[in-house]
Amino acid sequence: MTHVWCGHLTQLKNQEDSMTARHKAQSGFTLLELLMVVIIIAILASIALPQYFRVTERSRTAQALQLLASIRGSELRFRAQSPTNLYDNSAGLANLDIAPLPAMTGWGVPSATGTAAGANVQAARSAGVHSGATLAVDLDVGAVCASTAAAAADWGVAGPGC
Repeated sequence: MTHVWCGHLTQLKNQEDSMTARHKAQSGFTLLELLMVVIIIAILASIALPQYFRVTERSRTAQALQLLASIRGSELRFRAQSPTNLYDNSAGLANLDIAPLPAMTGWGVPSATGTAAGANVQAARSAGVHSGATLAVDLDVGAVCASTAAAAADWGVAGPGC
């Protein structure tokens, strides 16, 4: 009878060991593994976020440049029809055939700087990295310039004084 009892205890001990092994196998991730995942995600984010912001800045600049080019075309039509042969620089460029001007995210309202040769149409960046910098299109020749060298480099246009 003792022999049977010892065999039964051995069988219970083996079942307990297998349950403990199963419990350890299902315990989840260790703190070190979770920490490594967080570090990898942080490294990837530090690489990807600046690139995302650059792409976003360029797309908003492209939107502003497209509007400024449309305004330039409208200004050229206005000048061709004007008896005084001058550009329009009214508030909000209201006399142009594209008024009212659409809103641009992160940019101020475009305006013309003059009415004679050498005038340009420009918009100032109201948010983002280059807040306060302006993007200008010369009405006569169509040259595109930024007011700062850093903005010009990020926007992919000529720098100041072009």
